[in-house]
Amino acid sequence: MSEKPFASGQCLCGKISYTISAPPRVMSQCHCDDCRKATGTGHASNAFFKRNQVHIKGAPRSYASTADSGSPVTRYFCPDCGTPLFGELGSLKNVLAVAVGSMDDSSWFKPTAIVYHKSKPDWDFMDNSIAVYEAMPPTVIKSEN
Repeated sequence: MSEKPFASGQCLCGKISYTISAPPRVMSQCHCDDCRKATGTGHASNAFFKRNQVHIKGAPRSYASTADSGSPVTRYFCPDCGTPLFGELGSLKNVLAVAVGSMDDSSWFKPTAIVYHKSKPDWDFMDNSIAVYEAMPPTVIKSEN
């Protein structure tokens, strides 16, 4: 008998799906220019998991860019429908960001940090009780060695 996963999700067309075996390490919303462009909205909502806790079925495509820190960022998406699904930050080893909007049930999601607040559009309203950082602080997400 297998254990029920912590979470599951898929892209819009269903070609890429995933299950996650444990709760996230960090939950955040990012307003950097790249995340806004990649999502087509005011921010990206991500939950960060140990890479070995995310089990992916299907083959997403990727696009790599460079963060303002100089580290590479790789975003993964469905090659058919374009749904943003995952992200890897080059500065974080063995950590995978999962786009919360692609999850089947995200009722558990409660961001603990808002990053790149300096780039937040005025129309994108956020919860005032969440910690806010003008850029990416070094302590929000730590690498998993």
